[in-house]
Amino acid sequence: MTDFLNAVKADLLDRRMLPLLILVGVALAGALGYAVLGGGSSASTPITSTSKPVHVTGITVSQAPANPNAAVAETTNGAPVQRRGLAHNPFSLLPAQRAALATATTTSKTSSSSTTTTTTTTKTSAKPEARASTPSTSSPTPTTPSKPSAPSKPKTIYNVAVLFGVLPVGTAPQNAQLTRYANVKLLTPLPSATQPLVIFRGVTAGAKSAAFTLVGEVIIHGNATCLPSTSQCALILLKPGQTEQLEYLTQAGQPVTYELRVTSIAQAKASIASLKRAKASESKAGRALLGQAGLAALGGLRYSQSAGVLVFPQHRAAAARAHAAVHGVHG
Repeated sequence: MTDFLNAVKADLLDRRMLPLLILVGVALAGALGYAVLGGGSSASTPITSTSKPVHVTGITVSQAPANPNAAVAETTNGAPVQRRGLAHNPFSLLPAQRAALATATTTSKTSSSSTTTTTTTTKTSAKPEARASTPSTSSPTPTTPSKPSAPSKPKTIYNVAVLFGVLPVGTAPQNAQLTRYANVKLLTPLPSATQPLVIFRGVTAGAKSAAFTLVGEVIIHGNATCLPSTSQCALILLKPGQTEQLEYLTQAGQPVTYELRVTSIAQAKASIASLKRAKASESKAGRALLGQAGLAALGGLRYSQSAGVLVFPQHRAAAARAHAAVHGVHG
């Protein structure tokens, strides 16, 4: 140990290390002097607590408050209070910017509306000038007054009156007490709907004959015309003043003879409405009976809606057969 210290001492006292030792000594002396002088000056200057800011090189720094738990705001203006607010969306406009944008939009719409109004006014004012500069050469077209509708021609309706009833045995037809049926409606069953023997079907053209469909099981005698033929008599035609006797066999097996006599066929003028009412007033019971018996056919005739009468069909062969049947009189 002693040898080691002696060796270090010898190295330090060496002439080559002398400048270094001098430099170290000066540094130590300076450090001691700075420590003595600085400590004395700081001890002589007492540190006092003050709330006033100390201005150092133009920067304001606030000292910490007496309460160590209070927050300290390190701001340039020395405000000790921190401000906390709601988060703001950087993409939404501020209130001032919204007001400015709304004002600009309103101004733009107003200017556009005024421009459109001006353009419309210009076009409107220009039209009379164009009309005035171009004289009209076309002559006005005369209007033809509409002709008043001609009143509908009156149509012809036919009122048929018949006598119908039981002819007692041994009684002359002219002395029989028959029931009178004036203005017989279409499809009226005679003598009644519960015991139908014939059904009135209408009047032939020219009001020549009254047509009746045979419904019950009867044997006919008289001067009526049979259709479609004398052997297949489904429809009989009676002119005014002609009679036809119908022999009927009751359920008890007793024969009863009925007499049908056409007294008159009168013609009268009527409107289309009257014809429609007459067609609508036809007997529903008679139509039902015809449907049940399958006797809707008119024996070679057809009903004309326009004339309201029974006419022969236009087909030549059918017309020839019908006319031949008309001329045939059964016994």
